[in-house]
Amino acid sequence: MAILYHQRLRLQNFTAFSDQTLEFVSGINVLVGENGTGKTHVMKALYAWQMACHLAEAGSYAKYVDVFLATYGAKSIDEFHRTKNGSAAVYGTYGESDWTALFHPHIVSDSGVIPATQRPVFIPAIEMMAHARNMSGILRDYADFDRTCFDFVAMVTAESSSIPSPSLIEKVSVLKQLVPGEVEWNRNDQRFYLTEKGKRLPYSLVAEGIRKVTALYRLIEFNWISPGGVLFWDEPEVNLNPRWMDEIIEVLVALAQNGVQIFLATHNYVILKQIDLTLRAQRLVKPEAAVPARFFSLHKERGVSKAMWADNFADLEPNPILDQYDQMLAEDWRLSKYEAEAE
Repeated sequence: MAILYHQRLRLQNFTAFSDQTLEFVSGINVLVGENGTGKTHVMKALYAWQMACHLAEAGSYAKYVDVFLATYGAKSIDEFHRTKNGSAAVYGTYGESDWTALFHPHIVSDSGVIPATQRPVFIPAIEMMAHARNMSGILRDYADFDRTCFDFVAMVTAESSSIPSPSLIEKVSVLKQLVPGEVEWNRNDQRFYLTEKGKRLPYSLVAEGIRKVTALYRLIEFNWISPGGVLFWDEPEVNLNPRWMDEIIEVLVALAQNGVQIFLATHNYVILKQIDLTLRAQRLVKPEAAVPARFFSLHKERGVSKAMWADNFADLEPNPILDQYDQMLAEDWRLSKYEAEAE
């Protein structure tokens, strides 16, 4: 049975976009661009639609408009409109089915037959495991977090009824080796703790990079991230040791090999280059099992966000991250030259 995945997204008069279509691959999709170009908005549009479908299939009453508003932290659909003239619209293709979300005056989904969709996983840029206390209680009515944060906490604090395959757990076990101790979710305290060498620390005192690694492993361990599913991860590099990037990318590639579609939004050269190196090495060793990858560059033209993409990192244009590193190398070379002449 073929695994379904997000193939296409079109955004019209929606947030930073005038009319932009993006074509995705079933493996790893990486979004880069300057702040405000809409990287996170692309992921949230896909996540909101899939989450609304999942809730409907699970028998939970959820209006698409409510799910979209909560996912973006918006108060009204007017906030989705890039301009006041015309309505905002989002169109997508998931598997062989097309879907539509219109935002004027009400959101409408007219998708025909929607295939069964797994609950998507969104890891927000804000580290949430140290803030899990009362996230499902009274805090939800007052805290200024969007839906992705609350959904994330709900998953990392709840064990799934199913377990992943032993082979997948073995492939991602490198994550557990990075965490110096045992992680515990205490339901009475509503807090995470890390126990290391007899010392028990609340997660607010644990390094944020360790919390991020813990989150990814826990989501896999309890089968929230599973074959046929979709993982969205916003700025995975935040507070994460660059030396761990090879392990993180190794795990993401393993997930993609097991049928998980992955979306990353990043500003980090190390992540981009590590993905590039890992996939190139994989193609040399076992080209028939290579994970498809696509790199997207989001940029502004006359105040409107545009997207270009390439299947090879080196072919991506424009690439603001690589351009900045090139400028730094050029400046380093220039200063080294002057320093040598001054000696």
